[in-house]
Amino acid sequence: MITVRGLSKYYSGTRAIEDVSFSINSGEIVGLLGLNGAGKSTILKILGCFLMPSRGTAEVSGYSIEDNPKEIRSLIGYLPDTPPLYDEMTVKKYLAYVARLKGIDTDIDQHVQGAIAQTNLEEVSDVVIGNLSHGFRQRVGIAQAIVHRPKVLILDEPINGLDPVQIVEMRDLIVSLKKKHTVILSSHILSEITKTCDRILIVDKGKLVAEGGQGDLDSKSIAASRVECELGSGADKAAEAVRQIDGVKAVNITDS
Repeated sequence: MITVRGLSKYYSGTRAIEDVSFSINSGEIVGLLGLNGAGKSTILKILGCFLMPSRGTAEVSGYSIEDNPKEIRSLIGYLPDTPPLYDEMTVKKYLAYVARLKGIDTDIDQHVQGAIAQTNLEEVSDVVIGNLSHGFRQRVGIAQAIVHRPKVLILDEPINGLDPVQIVEMRDLIVSLKKKHTVILSSHILSEITKTCDRILIVDKGKLVAEGGQGDLDSKSIAASRVECELGSGADKAAEAVRQIDGVKAVNITDS
């Protein structure tokens, strides 16, 4: 569904991302994990055709971001880190407005009701958005992203600012979206992204440094954290002391 090859983006000579490549299959939930400023939002904005790369290319459902941005925008639903909401409108009227903006001119009410049902907004569908809690505002943000029934959902930090109960609710919502959409989302919270995503792409300082499922990344982490020490004597006592340290998986003694 999504193919990225060698994406790089520079702002006045400053690197945002460099030589990023990955692919996402239809029906997957894939997470971009990294600290703030790692380049996650830049990748998502390029996939959403809000930015053009300095180098490299990407395709969504076979369409090129350079040659077919209009077609791609019709295939995706996008939730930026700050939801694009109109506080003076009710949830239902706002979603109808967004549906028309996205080219839906027939059966608008069906699209709106479907988005409301998917995001569990029935109880607040006639409430003015400005009166909603942060958790419900995030749900409205996702509802506007899916109201036109896109193939791909791009969610930038969807759990940012939520309390623990809202995080669990948002996690369940995102997992449920997999039934109808391919989802790529970003987060800087490892524990949440591992509970939500089928695969994780780790971004650090603009580069893709690791990818895989939780088990794959755990194995790579263990391999990367192997430490070798050379001792003149007392190897047995030293090994026993190290074994008592929390987090140490194994200690092996070898002759040099």
